[in-house]
Amino acid sequence: MQGLSRIWLVFALAVACGVGGNTSAWADEHGTRVAVIEMARILGEATAIHSIRIQGEAQRRTYAEDTQRESERLRGVRDELQQQATLLTPAVLEERQRAFNAEVAAADQRAQAHGQILQRAVANGEIRFREVLGIVVEEIATEHGIEIVLPVHEAIFAVTEFNLTDLIIERLNEAYPEIALTFDEN
Repeated sequence: MQGLSRIWLVFALAVACGVGGNTSAWADEHGTRVAVIEMARILGEATAIHSIRIQGEAQRRTYAEDTQRESERLRGVRDELQQQATLLTPAVLEERQRAFNAEVAAADQRAQAHGQILQRAVANGEIRFREVLGIVVEEIATEHGIEIVLPVHEAIFAVTEFNLTDLIIERLNEAYPEIALTFDEN
């Protein structure tokens, strides 16, 4: 229901702007200026988003290499255990098998923990990006006397001069070229 109300607000604003012919006169008369932004372009062109992806992928590769090394080590332990199976007493073999299984379980837990750490770091980076995006949008809107900024896909009609996308991308890339991710191992 709330989404429907927002669509009607956008529609009313678009019709009022379109019917009035002169959007500036309408804004002067009604005291509200509305602008739009293209979120897909912002997400595609903001260097901070690219930095989040690059850091996340680099850490994923590091974790994958660690997991690969651990898998190779465990394969060696397993092969050695299989070779010694006929030489060991059943009790010793069982104990070593139990220890090996515990190592495999611990390696699996580390791999899962690494995946969760990576997901949290990227999610926190994205949250930080949304925060800085909000700051930049507010700064630019204030500078231009704009009181409402909507995603362009919510607008039925928007005059090009009220599209702040290029300004926002430029300011974001200048002020926040990178968002550092924190991979908290604790």
